[in-house]
Amino acid sequence: MDMVTKVSNALKSIFLESADHINSQAKAVKRRRKFTPRSLAQTFILAFLKNPNASFEDIACMAVASGIEVSPQAIEQRYSSDLELFFKLLFQDMTQIAIGADESLAPILNRFSEVILIDSSSVTLPDNQEKQYRGCGGTYGGGKAALKLQTELDLRSGGLRCVEIEQGRAPDGASNRQHIEQTAESLRIADLGYFNIPVLKKIEQSNAYFLTRIQHHTKIHVDGVKYDLVTWLNSQEEGTVDHRIEIGLKERFPCRVIAYRVPEELANRRRQKLIKATRSKSGRQPSAGSLAACDWEFMVTNLSAEQLSVEEAIVLYRARWQIELLFKRWKSHGLIAQMDGCNDIVKMTKFWIRLCAALIQHWLTVATAWSPTHCLSLDKIARRIRDFVREIAIQLSTTGELEAVLCDICKTVRVGCKLNLRRKKPGALSLLRDPASLDYVLT
Repeated sequence: MDMVTKVSNALKSIFLESADHINSQAKAVKRRRKFTPRSLAQTFILAFLKNPNASFEDIACMAVASGIEVSPQAIEQRYSSDLELFFKLLFQDMTQIAIGADESLAPILNRFSEVILIDSSSVTLPDNQEKQYRGCGGTYGGGKAALKLQTELDLRSGGLRCVEIEQGRAPDGASNRQHIEQTAESLRIADLGYFNIPVLKKIEQSNAYFLTRIQHHTKIHVDGVKYDLVTWLNSQEEGTVDHRIEIGLKERFPCRVIAYRVPEELANRRRQKLIKATRSKSGRQPSAGSLAACDWEFMVTNLSAEQLSVEEAIVLYRARWQIELLFKRWKSHGLIAQMDGCNDIVKMTKFWIRLCAALIQHWLTVATAWSPTHCLSLDKIARRIRDFVREIAIQLSTTGELEAVLCDICKTVRVGCKLNLRRKKPGALSLLRDPASLDYVLT
C-alpha cells in the first residue's frame, strides 16, 4: 500500500469511524441538528490544522467546507467539558495509527528493523489540571500542572511508534517506555535522561541495539581496571576513542564506548552554560568532574565496530535532533503549548484539538517527504500543507477524491519545499546518506 493510500485510509478512519464511536463515550453531540460527530471532529481539527489560532469565524468557515452551515456564535457555544473529552479520546485513538514509509531516508537506516528516537516534551497546563497532570512547580506559583508527551519517532520510516501522555513531573528514566521490549534488530537512540543499565541489558537480551549518552561520573572497567570515565578519556593520547569497556558496579555490563574531544571553543561555551545553570539552581559552582566532561562527547552502544563505525555512530546520534525538531514544529507551527481561551475548558479543548492536528500534519509530512530520493524541508512542508486543508475537508465531507488531493500535496511540496543544501557543513539528511562527509572537528 502506498503512502497516499495509507494517509487517506487513516483520515477516513478517524473522521468517518472513530468520531462516531468516541461520541458514544464523550456525548459531545447529543442531539443531531447540524453537527454530527464526524463533521464536528472534521470542522475543528482541520480548522486548527489550517490555522492554529483559528477564530470562531475561521472554524465556522471550515464547517461550510465540511458540509454544514453554523454561525460563529454556535461554534463558541460548542466549547464544553464534553467537547474537551471528545477530542482527548480522539487524540488517544489517533496515536494508535502508525503511518510509516516503506522506504527509508538513507541506506544506513536499512541495517535496522527500526531506528527509534525517544524523547519527551513538556507542556504547562492550567492549574485546575494539577490532580490529573502534576507539574514540577515553579516560581510565583506557576507550573503546578503539566504533562509530558513521551514520544518515539522511527527515523527509518518516519512513523510515530508512540505518543503517550505522562505526568509533567515524571522523569524520563521512570517512563513506562523504558520497559517496552524492543523489536529485534532495532536500534534505540536516547538522550542522557533515559540512561539506565538494566534497560540497556534488556534491549540487548531482545536482540536489539542501543546508542545512548552516558553519565560522565559513571565508573567504568577497562581490561579489568576501574576508572572514572572522564579521567580515563583524558589519559588517552588520541582525540577520538573507540574501546570496549564494562559499566555497572555489581554486575558488569560489556559495551563499547565512543568518545571524541570537542573543539575548545565549544567546550568553553559548555562550561559557561553549566556554571550559569548550576549557580542559578543551587548557588554553587559545578563540580570539577562536570567541568572536565565539557571537553568530551561520549556515548555507549552494543554495536560492534564492524556493524557501525565511529563516524556512523556520530551521524546517527546527531540525527536524534530530528525528534527535537518535531516538537519544535508542534509548538512553533501547531501552537500545542499555547494555552489561550476565555476559560480553562476552552484552553484544554484547544490543546487536544491542536494535538490531533499535529498528528495529521505529521502523517502528511511522512507521506510527502520520507523517501530515499527526495531532499525536502519538513519545516516548509508543515507550512505548505495548510494550503490544502479546505480541499481535504470538502473531499472528506462528500466522500470524494481524497487521494487525488493528497497526490496534489505530494507534487506541490516536492517542487516548492526543497531543502536548502548547505555548502560548508552538510545537514542531517546529507550526513545520513553519506556519513563519510562528516566534517566535525575531531581533535
